[in-house]
Amino acid sequence: MRADAAGTVRDALIAAGARGLLVADENCPPALLAGLPPGTRVLSNRWDLCVAGRDRGLEVSFSDFALPATADLELIACRVPKERAVVRHLINRAWHALAPGGRLLLWGGKHTGIKTHGKEAADAFGGAPEVRKLGPDYLAVATRTGATLHSLDDADYEALRPLLAYGARELFTKPGLFGWDQIDPGSALLAAQLPGIFAAGGAPARLLDLGCGYGYLSVAAHAHGADAVTATDTCAAALLACAKNFAVHGIAGEVVPSDCAAGIAERFDLVLCNPPFHRGFAADQELCARFFRAAAGHLHRAGRALFVTHRVVPAATLAQGVFRSCEPIAATSSFQVNLLQGPLRAPLI
Repeated sequence: MRADAAGTVRDALIAAGARGLLVADENCPPALLAGLPPGTRVLSNRWDLCVAGRDRGLEVSFSDFALPATADLELIACRVPKERAVVRHLINRAWHALAPGGRLLLWGGKHTGIKTHGKEAADAFGGAPEVRKLGPDYLAVATRTGATLHSLDDADYEALRPLLAYGARELFTKPGLFGWDQIDPGSALLAAQLPGIFAAGGAPARLLDLGCGYGYLSVAAHAHGADAVTATDTCAAALLACAKNFAVHGIAGEVVPSDCAAGIAERFDLVLCNPPFHRGFAADQELCARFFRAAAGHLHRAGRALFVTHRVVPAATLAQGVFRSCEPIAATSSFQVNLLQGPLRAPLI
């Protein structure tokens, strides 16, 4: 049987034991996590992957790719993330985590830029690039051979920066979260509906920002009178930026790591959501549908949800059987905002 990259990585992690580390982001194959023995070390920036890993007995840590600077690991493996700054940050941090002679394994399809990433990793580590095709993917190996790291430009990955603004106040953001360097036009369209929604039904006493990113919708809702705000996301970078923006804008509430609000018992008057419809490099409509179900399950019976989705997402179809009504209230050539009412999954309270 021809070896594939994920299987080769799995075998290498098993052989490395406690001196191996899998770095898992949204592109990490679920089958790889499922195939690792209990006790294998995993670091992930995704709360959902951390929960899944812990359920399988893996030794999991959740962070924004804060690899340990211990210089004692034999092996670090990661399927390449989408964002170049993230990959370069991981390469830089991996050098400090690996012992001399330790190896960094990166893998991914041709479309992920794996050959370029493999060459950059080898150059940073002071060695020759080693890239080979295994099944549909390519595996790149960089060995820590040099005495010093030739650091890659990772766009100052760890720093929160006031790149954007809402009104007169700054919005802090950073690489590593979706749309980090812009105000998403869909979210802006949703935010523009808040004055009318609040005027018609009153500002919500309790609001949930589902998939909060750096907190743009939370900040907008707070500016228009929302009282207590709970923001949640599965991405560590998003949570860091959102917590900073809560502090800067004086928002009363909390920022909570969760997978589609799982584990949040509170019920809300209003849910705001700009749901993802891609997982990693691939479109995933079921992922988007989960956010509709999660919103309904976290609302009071009289609660409402505002969703903004790309026009290619069949919002009305996804709302069927989840909400009693799905009313389009705004649209552009690319985005649509729907007001969802009558949550069918909420308790009768």
